[in-house]
Amino acid sequence: MLPSTEPDWRAALRHPLTVAAVLLLPIVFLLGPLPIDETRYLAVAWEMRQTGEFLVPHLNGATYAHKPPLLFWLINAGWLLTGVHAWTARAMTLLCSLASLVLMQRLTLRLTGSAAIARASMWFLLGAIYFALFSNAIMFDVPLATCVLLAMHGILDLAQARTRRGVLVTGGAIGLGILVKGPVMLLDIAFVALAAPWWSGDRLAGRRARYFGAFALSILVGAIIGLAWAIPAALHGGEAYARAIFLNQTLDRIGGVKGTSAHGRPLWWYLVVFPLMLLPWPLMLRMGTQKLRVLAKETPWRFGFAWVAPTFVAFSLVGGKQPHYLLPTIPGVALLLAFALDRGALRLRAGAFGLFLVLFGAATAALPWLAPKWPALGFAADVSPLWGVLIIGIGVALVVGGARLLQPAAAAVAMVAVALVIKLAVIQGAGERYDVAALAARIHDAQQRGQAVVHLGWHHGVFEFAGRLTHPVPALETLEAFQTWAHEHPDGYVVSFYRRFRFRAGPVYAQKFRGGEVSMWTAADALASGVDPSSSHAGDEPDESDD
Repeated sequence: MLPSTEPDWRAALRHPLTVAAVLLLPIVFLLGPLPIDETRYLAVAWEMRQTGEFLVPHLNGATYAHKPPLLFWLINAGWLLTGVHAWTARAMTLLCSLASLVLMQRLTLRLTGSAAIARASMWFLLGAIYFALFSNAIMFDVPLATCVLLAMHGILDLAQARTRRGVLVTGGAIGLGILVKGPVMLLDIAFVALAAPWWSGDRLAGRRARYFGAFALSILVGAIIGLAWAIPAALHGGEAYARAIFLNQTLDRIGGVKGTSAHGRPLWWYLVVFPLMLLPWPLMLRMGTQKLRVLAKETPWRFGFAWVAPTFVAFSLVGGKQPHYLLPTIPGVALLLAFALDRGALRLRAGAFGLFLVLFGAATAALPWLAPKWPALGFAADVSPLWGVLIIGIGVALVVGGARLLQPAAAAVAMVAVALVIKLAVIQGAGERYDVAALAARIHDAQQRGQAVVHLGWHHGVFEFAGRLTHPVPALETLEAFQTWAHEHPDGYVVSFYRRFRFRAGPVYAQKFRGGEVSMWTAADALASGVDPSSSHAGDEPDESDD
């Protein structure tokens, strides 16, 4: 083969990392934090900075046991460089996503020895819609995926008899993963490690005991790293906090206990959701069964299969389910697809994906007309049809050029571009529904004047970062509790975004919020008017628990 004559600058522009940075970076600066999750995590990070309490996370003045502290530490470290901005947190997670792409490329290259397969695996990972959408989201699963990929490198080191490096890399990755999201890190990597005698061929011949001993030592190293935070935090945070971080969070998710943060869902739920997370690839791939049987004997395929299949089954058996729990398994799918495509077991066809984008774009363009008829789409009533036209254009381009599509790059670029368009449409059409800065500023000003502010229903810390609040906003769950509070604070204010707490008095401030409205009343007016009977039993959006 003749060496490539393509200029270095052109090759750099076509690299997956460059494409990722160009298409994903704008949202870092344009999209504000989205309620409920992103605003909550920023609130915890802000409270760390405000109080100087970095050992035990707090939210609204109370200990926050739902997540370990590493993401909050990273955000605060970023603020030391940039000042306090929401975009800093998005930049941190985007850096983790870019690191995941690099680790994906290196892992695939180590397993296959092929730079072409390694490049394809990056495109398959970047092009999966869920990875593209979450790559700059302020969510724990983004850095967790990076830790999982790093651990995979360590496990490969252990299998290749690089024991010292393998223990350090695997143990370090486990420890960081535990500090990101807890012991679930072990579930994401355990099956690959345990299946090493199957996928590694004869590399472990005569040294299985040494390999498993080294992996056990890696777990010990990771546990030491995690416990170096957890034990002092438990002692400092108190008995209830200790019980929560060591037991409740993990056990509630395993059981899917109703009324907790466990998000209980049926056994089959991921069978429906996971293919959607991998779009466009389920629409584009055509497979040859006979060649797949041949692949099943090769190390890269077995490694990827041991990564994805048993992990998918294990997460399906866990009662608590959320789509982003499977984000760290998407790199394993990317490895499988890239290897199968190179070996001719898979072929790419863009027609179905292009048609899907045309239909999706048409639905997006129709949102201003559909929203008035479908209350659930009320948040999208102001989205411009032009965003849908852009998506249609991308779909048409894929349909027209699909016959020449031999590699995943074009489809991946199209999918990331669609993800960018979706987020720009959210900013343009529904941005005000997710921006509570004006109301948060009013809460801040009231607190500075010494006037008490209370929220009816749990607010998830939505206003804390936006208003740079320095005092908690108490959350009251019943009207009786509010009446008692209002008598004690006649000059105070009451805020709520729950429809069951709509007072007949006119609010001093109101704005659209997500699918409804958030309002602020004086305590005296709210107490005198009472709740509007027509709305007191209206269906609220679920009071999402922390995740």
